Amino acid sequence: MTSSVAILIRSCALKTALMVAMALFVMPHFNHAQTQCNTTLLEAVRATPELELLAAVIEASGLSNQLNSTDNVTVLAPDNTAFNGTDGLLGMLAANNLTLEQVTSSGNNRAASIVLYHIIPSSATAAELTNGQSLPTALGTGYSLTVHKTTGPLIISFVGKGSNATVIAADIRVCNSVVHVLNRVLLPAPTLTAIPVYNDTPAAPGISPSTGGGNGDGDVGDDGNPTVPTVTPPPSAATFNSLDTKSLMLGLSGVITAALMM
Repeated sequence: MTSSVAILIRSCALKTALMVAMALFVMPHFNHAQTQCNTTLLEAVRATPELELLAAVIEASGLSNQLNSTDNVTVLAPDNTAFNGTDGLLGMLAANNLTLEQVTSSGNNRAASIVLYHIIPSSATAAELTNGQSLPTALGTGYSLTVHKTTGPLIISFVGKGSNATVIAADIRVCNSVVHVLNRVLLPAPTLTAIPVYNDTPAAPGISPSTGGGNGDGDVGDDGNPTVPTVTPPPSAATFNSLDTKSLMLGLSGVITAALMM
C-alpha cells in the first residue's frame, strides 16, 4: 500500500468518525422548528475525542467564552497528533524548554494567538476555497492564511507564516460554522518568540459572536464588524528564554499534562 493511499484511507476514516461524533452531539441540540442551533463550537470540539487536546488548549488559553459565543466562522482544528505527534506543538515547546502552562500564563499567552490564527471570520466549505486565496484570521491584520488547493485527488492545505497544514477531514458542520480538521498546528510566526502575546482584556477579540451586530459591549464593533485583537509585540529572545521552566500554572487539564509526558 502506497503512503498516499494510506493517507487517503486514514483521512476518510477520520472524517467519518468526526462527522459521526459531532452529529451525535450537535443534532440533539438543534431545534428544527426554530432553525436555531443550541450548541456551541467549543462544546462540539469537546465532544470529539480526536480534538480533545485542541479543546484543552482553547480552555487553557482563556478563549472558552469566545468560542462559546461564536458562530458563522470557519475553524481549522488541529487533531491530537498535531499537538503530541512528531513535529507537534507540544514537542516544539519542549525543545525550547517551555510548557503549555508557560505560554498560556498572563503576560506570555501566545497559545491564544495560535488558536485565533485557526479561526476564519466567515464560513467556507472546501468547495468555496480557491487556490491562492488569502484568508483573514481572527488574530487580526497581518495574520492571514493562503489556500493551496489541488484536484485529482483533492488536497487542501493552508500556508501560514510559521508552518503549513493539510486538511485531513473537511466540511464538518457545527450549526452555521464549518470545521476543517488539520494534520498540523498553524503558527502565526516563524519562531515561538515572534508570536504575539495575546492581551485578554478585550472581550471576543477578532471573532464574530453568534448574537451578531454591534451592541457596544466590546464583542464586535457597533457597525457589526469584528474587532481587531489586542496583542503586544514579542519580547526579546533573552526575556522569553528567561522564563522559569519549573514554575507551572495550576489547574490545567490532566490530558495536557499526560501529553507533555509522552
